[in-house]
Parts: sequence; C-alpha cells; structure tokens
Amino acid sequence: MNKLPLIGLIFAVFFLTACGLSEADVQATVSVAAGDAVNTVHAQYTEIALLTPSPTNTLAATSTPAVTSTLAATATTSALGTSTSGCDVMTFVADVTVTDGEEIAAGTPFTKTWSVKNSGTCDWTTAYTLAYSSGEQMSGPTSQPLTAAVVVGATADISVQLTAPSTSGEYTGWWAITNAAGQPFGFISVVIKVP
Repeated sequence: MNKLPLIGLIFAVFFLTACGLSEADVQATVSVAAGDAVNTVHAQYTEIALLTPSPTNTLAATSTPAVTSTLAATATTSALGTSTSGCDVMTFVADVTVTDGEEIAAGTPFTKTWSVKNSGTCDWTTAYTLAYSSGEQMSGPTSQPLTAAVVVGATADISVQLTAPSTSGEYTGWWAITNAAGQPFGFISVVIKVP
C-alpha cells in the first residue's frame, strides 16, 4: 500500500504547527488531509478489487445465443434506465427484491423481482417472456411467460425463482424481456454474493 498520503499528512501537521497557525486551522487542515488520504486508499482498494478476478462457474453449452456487443450495449443502456423510441422498449425502475451485491447463502432458493416500465409504443402481452440471456443462470428457467399484460406507460414487477450457487463468490446473471417473436429488447441483471 502506498504510504505517501500518510507521510504527507504528517508533514502537513509539522509544517502548519511551525508556521504559528491556530489549533483550529491546524485541525481543519489535518481533517482535509486525512479525508484525502482515506479517499486515496479507498481508490487504491477499488483498483485492486477491479483487477482481482472473482470466482465464476463455467457454463455448460446451451442453445441460448450469446449476447453480441450490440446487445451488450443495449443491455447496459436498459439496465441504467435509458430508453429509446420504438415498439418494444423497457426502462429499469428498481430492484424490488435482492439488491445488487446482496449476500445469499450457498444453495438458498430466492425470488428476484425487478420493477420495469413499458416505455415503448406496444403493449406487452402474456406472449412476451422473461428469458435467461447470459452469465450465471442460478438454476433459473430458460424462459417464462409474463404473468400479466403490461400496457404502454405502465410499470410492472417481474420475478424469477433462482437458487444461489453452491460455491462462494460474486455472481451476475442477465435476463431479457422478449417479445412475442422471441426478440430480446430489455435487459436486467441479478448480482449476488455467496459468502
């Protein structure tokens, strides 16, 4: 770990004391320097965490097509709640159950529920499905029909039954809403940690 912020903090205290500043000025400067040091260390830990691979399970080959870079870009956009115009458009509203990064014990069944909005110009019928797209499937179904129609402009809760993997680690699974023709248009994710 880089000790430069700590050395700078100590130097600043000695320098300010030698300059004859009041104790309040010294305390304020020390507080700012300490905050900067904490932020630097936090940023370094974040960099280390991003460079450290997390354990993932190798998925068996399935008939589900892989997400292409175009679909991945759409997934990111949809997950962030940005919408475009068109017939089938979904906007992510909120995680209703199991927020990103929530810890779930190995092998524990759970229900993931998302709140989503029909931001397009076409109603979603029960011929539309929630379908597994990529990542960790967590023993979820390949696809399941929507349980109710969602009219244009309406918000709905969509759920899927999953089971936490049996090995510790962080897991992400991507799901998509597909129209009656089977074309995916709205991507949402579930992110859990198994301790």
